[in-house]
Amino acid sequence: MPTISYATFLMKGTTSGSTTTYTKLFPIKTTPALMAAKEAVETTTLEDSGRTYIPGIRQNEGALNFTANYELEYVQAIEQLNEEDTLWSVWLGGTEQTDGTVTPTGQYGKYNFKGRASYSVSEQAVNGVREMTVAIMLSQSMYRDTN
Repeated sequence: MPTISYATFLMKGTTSGSTTTYTKLFPIKTTPALMAAKEAVETTTLEDSGRTYIPGIRQNEGALNFTANYELEYVQAIEQLNEEDTLWSVWLGGTEQTDGTVTPTGQYGKYNFKGRASYSVSEQAVNGVREMTVAIMLSQSMYRDTN
């Protein structure tokens, strides 16, 4: 059954011993495509009548860009990471509480990766919402958490 993008979260991971816990850093408005398609590696020989390919590595375009509303506390949260390698996860799905808050559960999927985060303040417009882009440069490929 199809689901909507409501309750999608950017989570920051912290490891202590053999246990990793994830906490929501701040609300996001957009995510990049998750699990990018694999690059096609050509295997055509001079004996083939058409081109042939095998799957190569995933084609991530430099950084994964997430859009969020601009708030000073969000900027400070990214700055505190000092562009250090950090565990990240995008969680799809959450449970809405009676007070309207949504608790991340990831019941529709969790996509984990490691990378360094930085931010930029988006362009401004008359009567527009201030936004920021959080760019995470991958240092470890994204994978779907099956646990």
